[in-house]
Amino acid sequence: MTVAASSTSYELCIVGAGIAGLNAAFVAGRHLDPGARVLLLDRHDQPGGMWNDAYSYVRLHQPYSFFTAGNIPWNLAADRAYLARGDEVQAHLRDCLQHISQHLDVDARWGWEYLSRVEEPTGVTIRARDREGQEHTFTAGRMVLASGFDVSVEPPLTLSSTRVRSTAPHLLASAGPLASDDDAPAWVIGSGKTAMDTVQALVAAGSSRDVVLVAGSGTYFFDRDTLYPTGIRRWWGGTPASVMYAQAVRRFDGTNSAEVARWARGRYTTSPVHEPTHNVGAMLSGAEAGVVRSRVSRVLRDHLADVEDTRDGPVMALRSGARVPVPEGSWIVNCTGFLGPREVTHEPYVSSGGRVLSINLTSTTTGVSGTAGYFLTHLLFLGKLSTVPLYALNWHELRRRAPEAVPWVRGSLLTYNLGLISDHLPPSAYRDYGLDTDRWFPRYRRMLRRMRSTGDREQARRHCRRSLDEFARTTGVPCAPVETVDASPVRPRAPAEEPTR
Repeated sequence: MTVAASSTSYELCIVGAGIAGLNAAFVAGRHLDPGARVLLLDRHDQPGGMWNDAYSYVRLHQPYSFFTAGNIPWNLAADRAYLARGDEVQAHLRDCLQHISQHLDVDARWGWEYLSRVEEPTGVTIRARDREGQEHTFTAGRMVLASGFDVSVEPPLTLSSTRVRSTAPHLLASAGPLASDDDAPAWVIGSGKTAMDTVQALVAAGSSRDVVLVAGSGTYFFDRDTLYPTGIRRWWGGTPASVMYAQAVRRFDGTNSAEVARWARGRYTTSPVHEPTHNVGAMLSGAEAGVVRSRVSRVLRDHLADVEDTRDGPVMALRSGARVPVPEGSWIVNCTGFLGPREVTHEPYVSSGGRVLSINLTSTTTGVSGTAGYFLTHLLFLGKLSTVPLYALNWHELRRRAPEAVPWVRGSLLTYNLGLISDHLPPSAYRDYGLDTDRWFPRYRRMLRRMRSTGDREQARRHCRRSLDEFARTTGVPCAPVETVDASPVRPRAPAEEPTR
């Protein structure tokens, strides 16, 4: 792997070395000649993307082997159901880049900032800034902008009170309740995966601390015990995620997300919160949900507006108008907003000239960064990225306008687009796709699944397209083939149900 090079011309430029960018680099190695020069730009000091910024107690929410680049195996001696820690994920992604660099000449520029590009018929000119602030220009035959989910580290909430301590997950181990020997109450704001991780980390610390969950509308999770059964149940029990989504997608017509959610919650989901309404694809086990449910002293189904100081002490003001006393010195932990909607400029997943692939949330085709990095890069090198009429979804608008529909719209989008992609890729592309969670189950179960799904493939594809069209028509969320998606900047709107806190 080259640290610096005199030449500024490359076969490919990849911006971002997270799971999307590394999958793009893996696929590039299947299309480019050995030793082909690839420029890799990343603002971090090493591969890993969001994992470089994540809170100290973060873990994968699916078995570790399915989080990789291509089919690169983990160097980890652990049970197949193990949920890797953040530092273990970082180590694996470093290994992935080393593996990729055995085939490609990767010029990795760490701590660099991508600035702009100009696409021409013969290639792409890229401007970037180094650590010292100096600007540089490069040329590449193709380019992948791999921002993926572009998860941002949320700061502590700004609160009126000076008598409580506001913090955030990435600070808990250095300047928060996990670093402190006091046992002041902790108020966890949010109910998604970050909130679940945070409650479990506070509980595992072993203090007698009182933990309160301010859960907003409530989040439900896909039940990991069902989607990834262990032991002998792998042979006959559980339900593959692909089967669960296929069943849900058949029920979803673009307008009935609440009905589909009620069906799914009775079969495939779990939550420590009563009657939750939102899901963004995360998983939780029944045992984990039980820990949270049994160890929090209260669950407030409301949204935080502020914490104010009064003559009688700090008071939490909630969006409903309710006011709840808060013990002085309490920790207020901001676990919201990691995948929430943001104001960003729309970027089509394929450029007008077809040489630039952008994996981003304003024009997502799969709702899964690694999957997009893998399959769309194949299309890029095959010259088909502009010709296969994939549907593109604006995730930010989905989260603003119809947050309760997220899992079913994403399932329909993934089903439809992967069906189209499968018509254009060779079988080897699927053999190398290590993110295929169906591989959790024995081969005979996967074969039966394929046999049963072959006959209704076209019917399922037509149904997904009708559902996506109807969803876009009734909600106004941009979701259509790329040439018809609104390219105007995303503007902030008042949230429908999703809290900002």
